[in-house]
Amino acid sequence: MVLFLNSCDVINQEPLDSVSNEQLFVRPSDADAAIIGVYRQLADLGLNYVVFPELPTKNALGTALNRQFEQMNNLLFLDDNPWYEILWNQHFLLLNRANVVIERVPEIPGLAEQKRNEVVAEARFLRAFTYFSLVRYFGQVPLITSATTSPDIPTLQVSRNSVAEIYTQIFDDLNFAKNNLPVSFTSNLATKARATRNAAFALGVRIYLFRKEYAQVVNDADKVIASKGSNLTIPYISLYENKNSAESIMEINYDPQLQNALATNFLPGTLGGNWVIEVNPDILNAYEGGDARKVATFGVANNRNYVKKYFRGNTRDDNVILFRLAEVLLSKAEAMAELEYPNPEAVDLLNEVRRRAGLSPIAPASIQDFRTAVYKERRLELSYEGHEWFDLVRTNRLASVMGITDPNKAIFPVPAGEILRNPNLMPQNPGY
Repeated sequence: MVLFLNSCDVINQEPLDSVSNEQLFVRPSDADAAIIGVYRQLADLGLNYVVFPELPTKNALGTALNRQFEQMNNLLFLDDNPWYEILWNQHFLLLNRANVVIERVPEIPGLAEQKRNEVVAEARFLRAFTYFSLVRYFGQVPLITSATTSPDIPTLQVSRNSVAEIYTQIFDDLNFAKNNLPVSFTSNLATKARATRNAAFALGVRIYLFRKEYAQVVNDADKVIASKGSNLTIPYISLYENKNSAESIMEINYDPQLQNALATNFLPGTLGGNWVIEVNPDILNAYEGGDARKVATFGVANNRNYVKKYFRGNTRDDNVILFRLAEVLLSKAEAMAELEYPNPEAVDLLNEVRRRAGLSPIAPASIQDFRTAVYKERRLELSYEGHEWFDLVRTNRLASVMGITDPNKAIFPVPAGEILRNPNLMPQNPGY
C-alpha cells in the first residue's frame, strides 16, 4: 500500500510524499508522519462532513446548480446519486489509513511505548469517529479492522456487519483512545488539529447521546467540562473568524495549500463562491430578536441571505469544527433533563448557551418544554456544522419536522456503484 502524505502545516511535520510502508515504518519519527497521512484523508472529508447533515433539513436549500445536492434537499434519497458514493469512499479510505497505522506503528523499532500508544490511540480515535459516521449514514456497513493490502477481488468483496458489531468496535477503539491519548500536544495548533483526550470524551458524548445512554453522556461531558470549564467565554462570531479558538476542542485545519470548497458552496459569486447551498427561510425565522448568532451566521447579498460561517472564498481554507464546548454543554443539559426533570443544572447549562447568544434565560416548565428549547438551541448554535439531520433522526422528529413518515429514510441507501462492484453488500437498505 501507498500512503499519500502531503506536507501539513497544521501539525508542523517534515513533508513526505508517496511514502511506502517499507520506507516509512522504520524510524521512531515515522510514527508522526504516518498519522499525518490519516489526518490528511480526514481533511478530504471536511466538506461532506458539514453539508450532508444539513442538505436534507430545513436549514438549507439545494439549488439546480448542483442537481445531486438538490435531490437530497428535496428528500429524494436515490442510490445512484454519486455523492453517496463519494461519501462512502471517503470514509473507507480514511479507515484504511487508520488501519495501516494501527498495524504498523507498533512494529517500528525503538519507538517508546507511550509514543506508540498515543499514535495508535489517534488512529483508533479516527477509526471510531469514522465508523460512527458510517453507521449513522448507512446502518450496516463492512467492519474492516485490518489494512487492505491486496487488490484481490475476493478480498475486497466483503459483507456488511450488524450495527451492534460496529458499535462494539467503536467503543473498543474509543475506550483505548480515552486511556491513551495525550491531554495536549506541543503547540496549540497541534492540540486543536489532532485527537486529544478531550476530543475522545467529546466523541463519547456525541455517541452516547445518539444512543440515548444519558448517564454516560453526563459522565463523559463532565470529563470535558473539568478540563475546559462550563462558561462560554469568547464571542460566537470568534469561533469562525479565528481558527482554533479557546472553545474549540478539535478542528480540521486547512491552509492555502490544503483547501476545501465550503466557502465556494455557501458564498455568492460576488464573494468568490457559486452559491450552490442557499439558506432556507425556516431557520431565519427560528431566531429570537437580538440573537447574536444570527448576524454571525448569515450575510446578505442581492437582498438574499447566505451562510457566512465559511467566508474565506479566496484562500478556501476555512476550518471545520469537529467538537467544541457548546455542543458538550447542550448534550449534557439534554441528557440530565432526560434522566430527571425538573433539573436546575440542565436549565443552567442551556441558559449558558443562550447567555453567550445575548438572550434572556428561560425556565421550561415541563420536560417537553425543555426538549423543545434544547432542540432549538442545538439547531441555532450548531447550524451548518454537520449536526441537524442526525439530531432529527436521534430525537425521532423526521416526521414532525420534515414530514418523512417512512422510518427507513432515517438512513441513506448503500451507493448503487458500490453494490455493482461488490454484490456481497446486498441486500440494499430497506425502503430503497
